[in-house]
Amino acid sequence: MASNLYVQATPASKRKALVFSLLGLVFFLASEAFLLRSYTRSDTRPPSWDQAIHMEIALDYRDALKAGRFSDAWYLAPKPGMPPFPPIYHLLLTSVYASADPAHAALWVNWLYLALLSLSIFAVAWRFRPDATALAAVILFVASPAIQDLLTTQLVDLPMVALAAAAYWALIASEEFSRWIPALAFGVLHSVGMLHKWSFFSYMLPAYFIALSAFREKRAAWIMLVCAALSAALMIPWYAAHVALLPSRLVQASTDFAISVRTPGAWLVYFRQASHSIGPVVWILGTIGLLAPQYQRRRDQGWVLLAWVVTSYIFWTIVPNRQLRFVLPGLVPIGIAFCSTWPKSVTWGAVVFQLFGMFNFFGGWVGFFENRPPVKEDWKTEEILRKVEAERDPTRPISNVTLVANDTYFNAPTFHWMERRLGLEHARMRGVNRRLCELSEFVLLKDPKVGPATVISGLPEAAAEIRDPMGWFGRAYEEVARWPLPDANNAILYHQRRGLKKPYKGKFLVYQNYAAGKVVINDLKVNFGPWDAEKSAYKTLNLNVGRLDIRGLILNGTHLELSGVGFMPIVQAGGEDAWTDIRLLRLERLRVNSLDLGAEELKAFLSLRVKGLSVAEVALDKTVRLTGSYKGKPVAAEAGVRLLEGPRRLKIDILSMRLGGLNVPLSIFREIKELTIPLDPNPETPFAIEIPRLTIANGHLTIP
Repeated sequence: MASNLYVQATPASKRKALVFSLLGLVFFLASEAFLLRSYTRSDTRPPSWDQAIHMEIALDYRDALKAGRFSDAWYLAPKPGMPPFPPIYHLLLTSVYASADPAHAALWVNWLYLALLSLSIFAVAWRFRPDATALAAVILFVASPAIQDLLTTQLVDLPMVALAAAAYWALIASEEFSRWIPALAFGVLHSVGMLHKWSFFSYMLPAYFIALSAFREKRAAWIMLVCAALSAALMIPWYAAHVALLPSRLVQASTDFAISVRTPGAWLVYFRQASHSIGPVVWILGTIGLLAPQYQRRRDQGWVLLAWVVTSYIFWTIVPNRQLRFVLPGLVPIGIAFCSTWPKSVTWGAVVFQLFGMFNFFGGWVGFFENRPPVKEDWKTEEILRKVEAERDPTRPISNVTLVANDTYFNAPTFHWMERRLGLEHARMRGVNRRLCELSEFVLLKDPKVGPATVISGLPEAAAEIRDPMGWFGRAYEEVARWPLPDANNAILYHQRRGLKKPYKGKFLVYQNYAAGKVVINDLKVNFGPWDAEKSAYKTLNLNVGRLDIRGLILNGTHLELSGVGFMPIVQAGGEDAWTDIRLLRLERLRVNSLDLGAEELKAFLSLRVKGLSVAEVALDKTVRLTGSYKGKPVAAEAGVRLLEGPRRLKIDILSMRLGGLNVPLSIFREIKELTIPLDPNPETPFAIEIPRLTIANGHLTIP
């Protein structure tokens, strides 16, 4: 390794280097724009998993704002299993829906962030090395396959890399919070980063240390406090409004593809990924450079770059879900450290190497380099959804489609987004559950390969059940369409058979004990009404249940009236009336005529289902009151239950809550959508629910 000898440059030579470097930066960004333009004109694949989710979130914002539903935009419901995302990136993406191809238009938003990233790296590098190698530092990092991949995907991660670089530019320029304008810029950029994604703080750990160190000097302390107040004022309102859901959902999301930090080799996961995706030459020599840099000036601030990388690497190694895109915002200084350590001949040689890798990423000429060239592939997403719309039963308000697949471009989020984009109001893609496809009018199977082995838990079993020629599925569904897919598989669409025979010849059915999954019924009496041959469903069906156990919730005296009920019995070999279970195919309306839930039964259910909760007493008298302990801390809560119209829904209102002796702000419960149960047809329950009246009195919740 050889260090660069620094010769004091004249102001004229500095200006010349700055001008030529900026021109080079403009040419580099223009080249990126050319490559992106070529990519968007050639690639026809739909957005994949997370990309489709981000595109749909942007569409949620667009629809809410366009309709003037500002409260819905502020409290935007998160996607199933995911935390609520801060709004700025998705608000920017709302503009792409003016384009005929919003998925590709979103990539041009990425290019703007790429330009911010490049300018920020250049500015930081120029502070340490005011010569042409500042441009080299940009190219070494930004031209890497890792950044090119983010440029061509609709994810929030490239904005995170860009904002982290911009924030550190302002932080370093603030001279440890001794200069007002850069410090205030850092405060704004910090809040903007946090309003892009909650993980932004993980890249700012050295900045927080510098902020605390500012208390050693009065002026710096005042500037830092104003900066912190500004950042907090901008970002806290959104986080305060979403605090009820955010922590638990973040913990859940962080465990996807989890690898324990104690697993052998866990600390090398990112090292191997970065070597491949940033480039082995730049990554290895840049990492060495971080440990022994030869900065031409501002050497006293060089530790910030090292701390930026090290703290980010440690933090994201501790987090079980390890994907390189999560740690990339912390690896920005790699190019700067490379240029500040190795001879210029090595630096510019590596630049040529990275530029070739950038063009190869889009061209795919050399397989040794990571690449993802554009591909013209038709995954039939739109065609399938339009076929569903054409084949569906128009009398159903919602036509659920159970998707038995989870592949890169053939998955539920991609179909969800396409449904929304096309404005198809009736088709709703659903995932496979333990009962495969109940209440789904259609089933869509990707055959024979349903997806990568790491993400298809339960799907091979569901596919086998569909293919079983002697099973219930073949009696209930029939194939209506088939499409060849680009990966040599087929997409097969099944529709519920029309003209099914009445599943039971009698008018009455009695079971002393009946179990289906986690539902246990005692003293079941069923009264079958007339059969509708056109819909293959009973017009009415009445159920009287002595005791109903739903996942531990005990209900007594339940009387249900069902309309438009179609089902397929699962029978034993002994005869057609020896049912072991049923699969519900159709249900138009569920009316709860009577139901009784006692305080003791509710107490037992809550203690069983809410982890960490020990219920001492439940009182049911106009409201529901609970006392007990949660994870060893005393808890008390009161809730009301109301039936509302427009839209029809059952609403649980949290009236008060105390935890550990402190009052919990009621505003945090507004975001929890599970506290509202819709009664109109929706994808979860594609049938109308009717509740004539609800009473809470004398230790019981009763209907009517």
